[in-house]
Amino acid sequence: MEFNAKKKFKVKLHLFFITLLILPSLLFGRQNPDMEDPSGNGLQDREQVEVTGTVIDGEDRMPLQGAHISLTHLSDTTRVYHAAADSRGEFSVSVTPGRYQLRVTFVGYQPTVLEKPVEVDADEEETGVGTIAMIEGEMLEEVHVRAHRPGAVLRGDTLAYDAAAYRLNPDATTEDLVRRMAGIRVDDEEVTAEGEDVERVLVDGREFFGDDPTIALRNLPAEVVESVEVYDRMSDQAELTGFDDGERSKTINIVTRLDDRSSQFGRAYSGFGGEDRYQAGLTTNIFSDTRRISIIGMSNNINEQNFSREDIMAFTAGSARGGRDRGMGGGSSGGGRPPMGGSSGGMTHVRDFRVGPEPGENTTHALGVNYSDVWLDDKMEITGSYFFNLADNYTDQLTDREYLVDEYDNQIYFEDSESESDRMSHRMNMRLTYDIDEDNSLIFTPRATIQSSDSDEYTYAQNLLEQGDPLNMMETVYDSDLSGYNYSGRLVYRHRIDDEGRSLSTRLNANFNNNESLYYLDAINEYFTGEGDVPEETVISEFMDQKSDSETINSTLSSNVTYTEPLGERGRLQATYDISRSVNENERITNSFEEGTGSYTGFEPDLSSSLKSNYLTHRGSLGYSLRGEDYNLTLEMGYQHADLTADQQYPYEHEVDRDFQNFLPRATLRYSLGDRRNLRFTYRTSTSAPSVTQLQDVVDNSNPMLLSAGNPDLDHSYSHFFMTRYNSTNTEKATNFVALLFANFTDDYIGNSTIIARRDTTITSGYELPRGSQFSQPENLDGHANIRTHVDYGFPVGLIRSNLNLNAGVGYQRTPSMINDRRNIANNFNMSGGLSLTSNIGPNIDFVLSYRGTYNMVENSIRPEMDNNYYFHRGGATFSIMFLENWIVRNDLSHRMYAGLGEDYNQDYFLWNINLGRRFFENNQGELTLSVFDLLGQNDNVRRNVSDTYIEDYRTNEISRYFMLTFTYNLRQFNLQESGRSMEDRGRSREDRGRM
Repeated sequence: MEFNAKKKFKVKLHLFFITLLILPSLLFGRQNPDMEDPSGNGLQDREQVEVTGTVIDGEDRMPLQGAHISLTHLSDTTRVYHAAADSRGEFSVSVTPGRYQLRVTFVGYQPTVLEKPVEVDADEEETGVGTIAMIEGEMLEEVHVRAHRPGAVLRGDTLAYDAAAYRLNPDATTEDLVRRMAGIRVDDEEVTAEGEDVERVLVDGREFFGDDPTIALRNLPAEVVESVEVYDRMSDQAELTGFDDGERSKTINIVTRLDDRSSQFGRAYSGFGGEDRYQAGLTTNIFSDTRRISIIGMSNNINEQNFSREDIMAFTAGSARGGRDRGMGGGSSGGGRPPMGGSSGGMTHVRDFRVGPEPGENTTHALGVNYSDVWLDDKMEITGSYFFNLADNYTDQLTDREYLVDEYDNQIYFEDSESESDRMSHRMNMRLTYDIDEDNSLIFTPRATIQSSDSDEYTYAQNLLEQGDPLNMMETVYDSDLSGYNYSGRLVYRHRIDDEGRSLSTRLNANFNNNESLYYLDAINEYFTGEGDVPEETVISEFMDQKSDSETINSTLSSNVTYTEPLGERGRLQATYDISRSVNENERITNSFEEGTGSYTGFEPDLSSSLKSNYLTHRGSLGYSLRGEDYNLTLEMGYQHADLTADQQYPYEHEVDRDFQNFLPRATLRYSLGDRRNLRFTYRTSTSAPSVTQLQDVVDNSNPMLLSAGNPDLDHSYSHFFMTRYNSTNTEKATNFVALLFANFTDDYIGNSTIIARRDTTITSGYELPRGSQFSQPENLDGHANIRTHVDYGFPVGLIRSNLNLNAGVGYQRTPSMINDRRNIANNFNMSGGLSLTSNIGPNIDFVLSYRGTYNMVENSIRPEMDNNYYFHRGGATFSIMFLENWIVRNDLSHRMYAGLGEDYNQDYFLWNINLGRRFFENNQGELTLSVFDLLGQNDNVRRNVSDTYIEDYRTNEISRYFMLTFTYNLRQFNLQESGRSMEDRGRSREDRGRM
C-alpha cells in the first residue's frame, strides 16, 4: 500500500542546540531578592494568634538565643509553625487557632516538650506559655547506631516518603526514586499512588508543566529530592473554608533540598545507531531564589515520547480509526480501566488516543519551558508553562475480533490496517495566586491548547460466520485533516469575613473548544448474499468516494457562590449555589464524488447533520462539617434541576426538551487512629449529560462495515461513588501499608446498542444495513458497576539491604449492552498481584526485581460458551553495576507472557536491553554509552481488549533490534540543604500552598 505523497516536516538539528542559544537570556534575567517567609507559616494563614514565651538555661537562668521552637497542630500534623528565640530568649509565633504540641531544641541541650498541649483560642490576640527552662545534655562517648531509616511517615492525611531512605545511582531520576516507594507505581505513562491515578505532580508545591504527572518525575534528578508527599489535594475554595467539597485530586509533591542560592542542573545527550536510529535531548533547570526555570527538549525516532493527556485532542470526527474503536457510537463500553491497557471501545476519550507510548513506530520532536516565581513582596505566585509536540507515527495492525451475537450463531471480524499520521500541538498553562490583603485573594488558572493532525490509512477487513463463511469484505483508503483549539479558565475569589470562620468565595469557570475535520473516504465493499454450500455465490459490490466536512463547537460557563458560617466550637455550616450552562453545536456535510461534475457535489442527506444542544443546571446544597481531635466529618445534601434541549435540523428535524431533578448527597470522614494510622471514607453522587455527538442521529460510515450514530433520546446518567482508604506506617520497622476499596454504580449508564444484521436491514434512520454489517448507537442502560480493591505493603529486607513492596487487588466490572435487541451483561473479574524488590545497598550496585500478574475471567449472559479466562504477567530485572571507578554496565531484562488468547496471539518472550558506559570529565559528568535494544530480537506487541459486544486480540508493529552510541553530559551545580530539613523550614509547607 502506498500512501498519498505529503511533505513532512523533519527536524534534523537537535533541539538541545537550539535551546542552548536561549539560555543566556534566561540566565541574565531579573534576579529577585529572597522572598521566602522565614516563619514558614505560609502566605495565606489567617485568623492568627501570637504564641509567646521565653527560653532559658535551667541552671544559670540565662537566655538561650537561637533556640528552635516548633508548634505542631495535634489534629493535622502537616501544620507545623517555627520560630527562633532572640537575644533575650523570647520568641513569638503566629498560628491559627487550635491545640498544639510545643517542642524546643537547642544544641547541647535535651529537647523539651511541654506536657500539656498549647490551647490557642481565636478570641485571644496572644497566648503565653511562660518561661521554658532547658537542661544541658550529657556528653556521651562515641556511639554507633544502626537502624532502618523510615521510608515513609504519615502526617495527618499526607503520606511523606523520605528520599534519604533510598540509595540510588548518582544519575538516577525522580522516577527511579518513586518506583521504590510502597504504594506508588509508574507504568506505561500512568502514575498511580495508593491505588488511584495521580492527576498532577508538583515541585515544592508549584505546578510543573501543567498537569502532566510524568514530566517532573523524568526530568528531576533524584539527588535533589528531600521527600515525596502523596495526598488528596482539595479545591481552591475548600482550602479557604476547610470544608471538604469532594473536589479532590490525587497529588504528588516533590520537595527539593535546594537552598535559596542559585542551582543549575540537567543533562544533554545525543546518540546515533543502526537502522538510522537517533536520539537527542536537553533537560536543564535554573533555580535562583524563588525563581524556577526548566527547559526540556527532545528529538528521536526510537519511540521515546513525551505526550501528556492534553497533547492529543479527542477529535469527535474520524478520531477512532483502526476498527477497534469504530462503529461504537457514543456509548462507552466500560466505566473503568481496560483489563490490559486496550481501549474499552465506545465513547471517545483522551485515553483512546494511547497517550504515552503509542503503538507502531514514532518520531517525536518536543520542546517545553516551565517558569515559576514569587512577585510583589510575596503577594503573588505565578507558574506558567509552554509545551510543543511534533510527532510522526506509522502503525501496521492486525485485529481478530469475535462478536457476541446469540447462542445460535457467531460472527468473526478480521482487519489488517496500515496508517501514517502527523500530529502537532501547542499547550500553555498558567496559575496565578494573588493575596490582595490578609482577607482577600484571587486565583486564576488559564489553559490553552492548539492542535492539528493529518493521517492516511489503508484498511482491509472481513466479516465471517463462525464456520468461516464470508459475509462481507471491504477495502478502504481514509485521509483526514483534523484541527482544533481549546481554551479554559478558572477564576476563584476568596474572602475571609472575620476570625470566627466566616467566609465567602466564588468561582467562575469558562471553557471553549472548536474542532474541525475534513476527511476523504474511498471504499470498495462486497456483500455475499448466497446461502447453503456456496455462500459467496451472489456478490453485491458497492463503491464509495466521499468527502465530509464537520465542525464541533462546545462552550461551557459555570459559576458558584459558597458561604461558610461557624456552628459551635468545632462545627461549620456551608451553603453553596452552582449554575452551569453548556452549549454544543455540530454540523457535518457529506458529499459524494460525481463523474459528471468531476467534484464532490452529490449531497448525502443521510450522512449529514446539524444539531445544537443546551444543558443547563441549577444546584443548591447545604452542608455541615465537624472537626474533632481525631476526626473530620462532612455531610452535605444537594438538589439539582437540569434542562436538556436539542434542536436537530437534518438528516431530519427533531427536538429534545427534557428536565431532570436529582438529590445529590455527599459524605466524607477522615478518622485518625493515632499518629501513624488513618481511615478515610468518601461517598458522593454526580450526573453526566450526553455529548452533542451522542445526541446526533447521523450515520458515521468511516468504516462501512461498522456503522454508528447518536441517539437524540438519551437521558443523563446518575452515578454513586464510594471509596474507603486505610493508611498505616510504622517508623520503627520502616513499614508502610495502604488498603483501598473503590466502587462506582451508574443508573441510566450510556452504553451501546448494537445491531448485527443477519439479512439486509433498514435501520431506524432509513439507512440500509447490508447483511453482516453492524450498526451501533448509545442507549441508557441500568446496572453498570465498577468495583475494585487494592493493597500495598512495603518493608525493608535487612539481610540483603533492600526494600520489598507487595501489592494485590481484585476487580469487578459489570457492563450492560444491547445486542440485536437482547440485553447482554458483560462481567469482567480480575485478580492481580505483584512485588518489587529494590536494592538499598549503595551507589555502585543498583537493582530492581519486579513481577506483576493479572488473571481475568470474562463472562457474558448472551453467549456463556464464549466465557474466557486469560492471564498476563510481566516480570523484570534491571540492574546497574559500577566497576573500575568509571565503568558502568546496565541491564534491563523483562519477560512477558499472555495465555488464553487466540491461537495466533498467545505469546511468551523476553525483551533484553543492555548498555555499557564509560564516565569521564570532572565528577564523572560525561558518559559515552554503547546500547543494544532488544538484544534477543523477540520484541512483540500483542494486546487483548474485552468490551460489552466482543472480545478481540490485536498485534501492532514494533521497533526491532538496533545498536546506538550515545554521549551524555550532566550539569550538576547544586546548592543542597542538609538531608532531613523539613519543607516547613523553607516556607513551603502545605499551609503555604493555601491549605488551612
